[in-house]
Amino acid sequence: MNHRAPTKANSYPIRQRQEPQQSRCASFPIVGVGASAGGLEAFTQLLKALPSRTGMAYVLVQHLDPTHESALTELLARATEMPVKQVTDGMLVEPNCVYVIPPNVDMIVSQGILRLTPRTQTRGRPMPIDCFLRSLAEDQRSNAIGIILSGTASDGTLGLGAIKGEGGITFAQDEKSAKYDGMPRSAIAAGCVDFVLPPDRIAEELARICEHPYVTHSPSSKISALIPDSDPHLENILLFLGMANKIDFSDYKPATVKRRILRRMTLHKIEDVKKYVHFLQHNPAEIEALCEDILIHVTSFFRDPGAFEALKTEVFPTILKHRSPEEPLRIWVPGCSTGEETYSCAISLLEFLGARRANIPLQLFGTDLSQAAIEKARAGFYPESIAADVSPERLQRFFAKVEGGYRINKTIRDICVFARQNLLQDPPFSRIDIISCRNVLIYLGAVLQKRVMPVFHYALKPRAFLMLGTAEGILGTASDLFELMDRKHKIYCRKSTPARLHFDFVASQYPLQAGNLGIDNAASRKSEGGVRLFELNKEADRIILTKYAPVAVVINEDMEVLQSRGHVGLYLELSPGRANLNLLKMAREGLLFDLQAAISEAKKKDAPVRKENVEVERNGELKGVNFEVIPLKAAATKERHLLIMFEDAISPVRPESAETMATAVRLGKGGKQERTNRQTIQLKQELAASKRYLHSLVEDKEASNEELQAANEEILSSNEELQSTNEELQTAKEELESTNEELHTVNEELHNGNSALTQANNDLVNLLSSVNIAMVMLGRDLQIRRVTPQAEKLLGLIPTDVGRPITNVRPNIDVSDLEQMIVEVINTVTVKEREVRDREGHWYSLRVLPYKTLENMIEGAVLTLVDINVLKNNLEQIKQSHDQLAAERAKLEEVLRQMPCGIMITEATSRKLILTNKQAEDILCHPFPPAPDIEHYDQYRAFHPDGLPYAPEEWPMARSLATGEVVTDEEIEYLREDGTHVFLSVSCAPVREREGRIIAAVLTFFDLTHRKGAEEVLRSTEKLAAAGRLAASLAHEINNPLESLTNMFYLLNQDPTLGDKARQYANMANAELERVTHMTKNMLSLYRESQSPVDLKICEVLDSVLELYGPTIRSGKVTVEKRYDSAGEIQGFPGEMRQVFANLIANALEALGGEGTLKLHVLASRDLRNPKASGVRVFVADSGSGIPAERQRRIFEPFFTTKGEKGTGLGLWIAQGIVRKHKGYIRVRSTTQPGRSGTCFSIFLRNQTTRAKPSDTAVRLDKSA
Repeated sequence: MNHRAPTKANSYPIRQRQEPQQSRCASFPIVGVGASAGGLEAFTQLLKALPSRTGMAYVLVQHLDPTHESALTELLARATEMPVKQVTDGMLVEPNCVYVIPPNVDMIVSQGILRLTPRTQTRGRPMPIDCFLRSLAEDQRSNAIGIILSGTASDGTLGLGAIKGEGGITFAQDEKSAKYDGMPRSAIAAGCVDFVLPPDRIAEELARICEHPYVTHSPSSKISALIPDSDPHLENILLFLGMANKIDFSDYKPATVKRRILRRMTLHKIEDVKKYVHFLQHNPAEIEALCEDILIHVTSFFRDPGAFEALKTEVFPTILKHRSPEEPLRIWVPGCSTGEETYSCAISLLEFLGARRANIPLQLFGTDLSQAAIEKARAGFYPESIAADVSPERLQRFFAKVEGGYRINKTIRDICVFARQNLLQDPPFSRIDIISCRNVLIYLGAVLQKRVMPVFHYALKPRAFLMLGTAEGILGTASDLFELMDRKHKIYCRKSTPARLHFDFVASQYPLQAGNLGIDNAASRKSEGGVRLFELNKEADRIILTKYAPVAVVINEDMEVLQSRGHVGLYLELSPGRANLNLLKMAREGLLFDLQAAISEAKKKDAPVRKENVEVERNGELKGVNFEVIPLKAAATKERHLLIMFEDAISPVRPESAETMATAVRLGKGGKQERTNRQTIQLKQELAASKRYLHSLVEDKEASNEELQAANEEILSSNEELQSTNEELQTAKEELESTNEELHTVNEELHNGNSALTQANNDLVNLLSSVNIAMVMLGRDLQIRRVTPQAEKLLGLIPTDVGRPITNVRPNIDVSDLEQMIVEVINTVTVKEREVRDREGHWYSLRVLPYKTLENMIEGAVLTLVDINVLKNNLEQIKQSHDQLAAERAKLEEVLRQMPCGIMITEATSRKLILTNKQAEDILCHPFPPAPDIEHYDQYRAFHPDGLPYAPEEWPMARSLATGEVVTDEEIEYLREDGTHVFLSVSCAPVREREGRIIAAVLTFFDLTHRKGAEEVLRSTEKLAAAGRLAASLAHEINNPLESLTNMFYLLNQDPTLGDKARQYANMANAELERVTHMTKNMLSLYRESQSPVDLKICEVLDSVLELYGPTIRSGKVTVEKRYDSAGEIQGFPGEMRQVFANLIANALEALGGEGTLKLHVLASRDLRNPKASGVRVFVADSGSGIPAERQRRIFEPFFTTKGEKGTGLGLWIAQGIVRKHKGYIRVRSTTQPGRSGTCFSIFLRNQTTRAKPSDTAVRLDKSA
């Protein structure tokens, strides 16, 4: 298993990896961005494409010249709207901000706070990017995001690996877009980059990632919220992993597995776990990628240096003390990842042994679940950034400098063997002196930890040592297996306890197949003792294989033993000296030649090859051995492997002796049999001699090889010396390259600064020459620094005056104390201003200001001269005009006070009321301030004659100011603040200046209330009297003939000779006459008016009018809808009200044309014009064709009709007069829109009896009627 924790560079304290503490992680992602040469351009492209509100914080780390102040912050601030800050020690990281590292410091982040320390002086180039990114990974865990942009060398590679190991997301700039591709290429080659994109595309991906739930959820809640423990899709994912890789992750720490799943979902833009399961089903490569993510490949050299010092001082001396001379020293590193831990143990051991190294065989084994990690470990190649973890002395002694990084020396690689191994399934190593298994157990659940401890106990020698990570420990059930020796570094000693047999070393197939996806095996996983059903099958298989299966090994094409089954010691043994797992080196005497021939034949034929009765020397005796070589075929890899199975022959061959041969001779029967036996014996003897001779040849060859190897070692030694010299040269080259990178960054900043300075200087020159202001800049010594062209003309200066004191120049403007003014401004940092004149009497404004630098230092003064001659002349003319205007205004105000009408004057631009008189305030009952703002006319409540309120743009004053309209005697009904109404006659005219522009408007108005009321009463009385007389006369004239007809029909009905049919018609005619008689009586009562108002109910009045028009309604397809929410009790004249409603209903019925809907609605309401008053509101509406908009304003005018010659035009005019007489008003709304046409009349009548409650509904209905 390959679980490793991140470490930090030597430039900041290293803390051992522990389980996450959610409180220390920020609630938002922190993005670490690293760059070197060419980084300014990449930074700028990234920031320009980034949105300003991603909710992330950005920390930029670049290689900067330690001796030069950086302008990076100012340059980057131009590329983004986010705040850009240079980091200071203790600065808190906040979202949507950009932070820039200052020069000559190392920076880390701790609990969301940036910490600075002076840069550590190390051999070679500094690694500030790795330093920061590794601290970011440890502090923010999955909330960390790492980006590597343009730069040389490999700084940042280890940091990206640490971030990816903690569940963060990593980016590298596309090599084609990078100005220098060294850093991005190194990170990509290390396999620790999720996205390879140009800077602008990186910004787009960050904007997308910031909205993913894995990023937006807080660290404390994101895992459990996005993938609950009960989610069935999590089980499916684990099954996919198990079937694809034969690894059961079900007992791993759930938080680790979930975090890795969510990370992969984020990379693929998937937010739902169900969709990710579907994605896995159709993308087998993603299953492998997820498995690699869960098997965290994060490690480093000499992580926790104190642990390795403890090995040197406590463990190594104890092991050597009790070790026999020929016995090898064996170390096993399970979960070795890419080999750093294994090589660190080897280096520490070699440093401890020193000169004793040659006498002690060393064997170090590194195992891991990931084949890719094992391949990297075998290669032994690491980036240059490991210099942050490995001291210069160790780099020089144990590493070779190659292009792009360092490679472990061959002497160390020869003693380190790496192999893929499943710690929980494959057989362990045996007779191990030290097991270093650090930071593996923290990822395993309690069940797996209980299974691992007996494995370690079995593998170790008595009193051997086990070293764990500082966050790990021995569980209670395994405490009888190990004894704690060093609590700080978690070093344990093996107890002499019998080995437990609760673990399984037989390679088994993953027990869950595709058909099991619907089975809930949660209960079986949690059974007591952690034993699942399939483990019983595995135990049974193990016993059977142990008793009946042959001994076997698996080798690769290089003859290296990869795996073994059973007790292979009967056929193979390790050769003395340097550890070697080559099969031919391990084969026992007598087996080598036949085994090598069989392997060659199996490779050539690609078919199994079997050899029988091969003589093998074992404990001084020759034993017969059968073996079979079988080629293995696996689709998952192209590399060829061979399985070799051994078994003892049934009839072992024994060595021939003289006694045996004599017996064979005696037993021969006949001469022929005797000769055959002798030939057989002779052949056997010759064969044995040939074998001995061949064996001697092999020994000679091996001796020659050893001599060649010794010579090769001498050559290697010389090569190492040359390599050491080369490393020194390479180090000097690196230092020069680092300095060159820093100088390149400085040059970029200076180039940008010079460009900006040139641009600013050009802007300043153009600005000074284009503004029409005389300006002189002076130094503290009063010498002239810069002069504008206007100043040269005004002061009589020439170009050679620049550099001369201003006191030596005689300007055309005489200022006697000019020098004193300038000195005082410089000393007191104040501004002096004065009006001066030249010799021709021209006026100027002289201002003397202090000259301030960017550091707020006073370095001189600035003189400006502004031509104010025209201003001075204009001010004099304005003063004279103002005096004249004041006199005219006094005269006008006196005239206005004597006027009998109200007057208001408004200024056109500001719409301020600039003048009014006492009469206006008295008529409107509204006191006006000296200059009120009447732009918002809706505060003045006025109404048209039809009752519609004036819109703001309809006011006479507004119309005159807007269009220049002259308004004459326009009648307005105005609602005063005390709730009373007043009728006004308004006139308004604009006031224009000479060019015709409107500058003001004058409005005059007279109170017509009393005259209007008298005229209204007179007109109403006359017309009602005339109408009443006419109606009564008509009713009387009609009533006499009707009575005669009634009598005649009565007599006709009494005639006995009248037939039934005729009698039926007579009765029908008589009924119609009675109806007509009833109508005439109603008409008489309609216009017979009482002398004083009485209490009446509007509902009853409406019903009586409807009854009058009943025949008309019934004769057509007219539907009447009545809604009486109130009885409508008021005080009034019943006849007049019947006349109003009869007119409205008759008009509605005529508009319907015999088909449609007539609606009547009565309800209590408030007065829209005076909310304090209440009354009754009546709506009379029809669904007729409607009234055109241009006619609606005139329908209440006398003699205006829409019926042509059929109408008189008096009906609605009379109705309006009656309503006003009853202290009410009438309004109309109508539309001719097809499908929605119709007309609605709204009548409000004040309730004098105060028994009706006002209704808000009525107000809303009236507004929308």
